[in-house]
Amino acid sequence: MSASDKTKINKKGHLSSGVYVPVPTFFTKDDNEELDLPTLEKHVDYLCSSGIMGIVFLGSTGEAVHLSNEERVEVIRTGSKLIKEKYPTLKSIAGCSAQSVRGTVQLIKEAANAGAQYALVLTPSYYLAWTDANIIKTFYTSVADQAPIPIIIYNYPGVTQLIDIDANAIIELARHPNIVGIKCTDGNVGKAGYLVEHTHEVDFTIMAGSADSFFPFLAVGAHGCVPGFGNIAPRACVQLQNLWNEGKIKEVQELQQKLIGSDHALFRFYGVSGLKSALEKVRGYGGKARNPMRSVTSDEQKRVLDGIKVGLDIETTLENNKK
Repeated sequence: MSASDKTKINKKGHLSSGVYVPVPTFFTKDDNEELDLPTLEKHVDYLCSSGIMGIVFLGSTGEAVHLSNEERVEVIRTGSKLIKEKYPTLKSIAGCSAQSVRGTVQLIKEAANAGAQYALVLTPSYYLAWTDANIIKTFYTSVADQAPIPIIIYNYPGVTQLIDIDANAIIELARHPNIVGIKCTDGNVGKAGYLVEHTHEVDFTIMAGSADSFFPFLAVGAHGCVPGFGNIAPRACVQLQNLWNEGKIKEVQELQQKLIGSDHALFRFYGVSGLKSALEKVRGYGGKARNPMRSVTSDEQKRVLDGIKVGLDIETTLENNKK
């Protein structure tokens, strides 16, 4: 089906509103940096009990670019199996991004066979000079035509040579029966509102890309968030969504303001290495990112922990209230 077809659309899947946490990929702490699947299971189990709607494997937080295809499959299979067995209502989403249609479709097929229910797909960007809106539309349409599971567009200019998918191209793609949503890691709230206005007649889920902009995205009609901060404070992120759903706008605003500084400290100081360092202290596991990403020093770890204290205190209170 053409992305611009205006006839009634029967989507092949639906992505529910709510919080989906993009998890790290864990490695052994020796020099071999092998996959640490037991720790992955432990972390996924912890998150899935917090009220989230699902897990994203192999996103930017998951160091997908540092893994072999075989390792990607192992991660997806391990995490998806746990979700299916213990949390069957939750969803498994897998990052499946390559530079060609053929390569991307192959990754999606492997992910689907390993248990993923949705594929999160970045824009190809290696041949930047020849990648215009038409190429992007053709790419996503071709991938969606062949994919065995629904596609979520991943708009992240920071890792695609600043390619920011045109809003009207997204609106056209939203009409494809196998494209069910978008993760907006462009942080553009106004653009998200425009997308909501022009896709409301189709089943298309619009998600904020980080916790610091969760409330602004909800305010313009978006449906949820894929927050890396959810690895440390999943209940706080879920609480923000719940307060919004209950119409408690003042409480949402206050919670959002408190989470912004913590979200920035967790990711913008030292990226994935900072997140893993914080997890090591807070949850007792985390480890390091794969080479060539460096580990954080003890002083840097303290800086991160000091920076996330407000958000972590909120999370601890919510967790204790559930007991």
